[in-house]
Amino acid sequence: MDSKTDTDKYYTPPSVAIQAFERARLTDSPYICADTACGSGSLLTAAESVLKTKYCLGIDSDSHAIRQLRRARPDWRLYVGDLLQRHRAPVIDFPKSNRGVDLLVLNPPFSLGSKKYVSVKYLGQVVKCSVAMAHILHSLELFKPNQGAIAVVPESLLYSDTDQHARDLLDQRFSLTELLQLSIYTFKGARVNSSFVQFGISRNRRHLESESASAYLDAIPANVVRGGLQMHAFERMACGARVIHSTSLRDIAAKGFPSVGERTSVITKGRISGWMLLLPRVGTPRVENIRAVYSKEEVQLSDCVIGIKFPSKIAAINSQKRLIENWESLLGLYRGTGARYITIDRLIGWLFGIGIHDENAMKESWYPTLGWMK
Repeated sequence: MDSKTDTDKYYTPPSVAIQAFERARLTDSPYICADTACGSGSLLTAAESVLKTKYCLGIDSDSHAIRQLRRARPDWRLYVGDLLQRHRAPVIDFPKSNRGVDLLVLNPPFSLGSKKYVSVKYLGQVVKCSVAMAHILHSLELFKPNQGAIAVVPESLLYSDTDQHARDLLDQRFSLTELLQLSIYTFKGARVNSSFVQFGISRNRRHLESESASAYLDAIPANVVRGGLQMHAFERMACGARVIHSTSLRDIAAKGFPSVGERTSVITKGRISGWMLLLPRVGTPRVENIRAVYSKEEVQLSDCVIGIKFPSKIAAINSQKRLIENWESLLGLYRGTGARYITIDRLIGWLFGIGIHDENAMKESWYPTLGWMK
């Protein structure tokens, strides 16, 4: 990929592509496959081997990579170009074929220099999203594959607020299945949490219902509170509200709030008192730190902590049990390309599934999407 676009360049190992494609669910062998960031061609090669693809089309902004592929695979249709700058798909002119692309196989760039967001047009709307999501949306918009796409994506694309609008639009046409979680060491030179996923065509797409919701008929009312104090910015005081940071959670679970020494007079979002459970917003939670705790006075949560407030001790203790009973599922909510984190919406949706209902969400008629992935 050229210096003009300054995108990352981490090619998919052939063995990983083969493993992912072997798990794909397709109604028929894709006659024509396209890769809009084809690099070394490993995804198209795997599509030929595993999916029995007849014809391959590749685009990449790296002219050197395309020259090498043209020498190795003269039967492929290969083009040099920046996908996000294209307004139409290349002409599909394979022998004895008057059809379009059946399946996209993609490992899109995860970054674009210093840019964190890109705007693309999809389904008639301008969508601001991550670089990887922009490539996927624009590829789908240009080629309109009749069997969807199989793609390598960063975990943040599946769960971050940045790509929420894009996911909502994709949800209208596709069902998403995770085929393979990848090791952070999969791509040489990069450490990233990523997965192979399949965007399958679904004309009657329905949100998944929580399988666990029916197991908890007695709903527990709660209020989910996100902390707002930035630890690098506040001034330590001898008086004021106790400051709860993610590094405090172990001591609080073991000794209670008196173990916290730092205080602040700053008043910001994330003040909470009464019976509660505390979770890290950033970083992986530990089961031994999930304890119902009580504070008569208000405490101030940092922006790396989430509090779940309950109306009574019994509600907090029962909720503690439910979180621990569903621990592996809770851990799965912490995602991210780098540091793992959880969003408030994701947590509220999951809590709803185990019978813990955020009262503010219910008042706003907020109905959680309890799963986008099969």
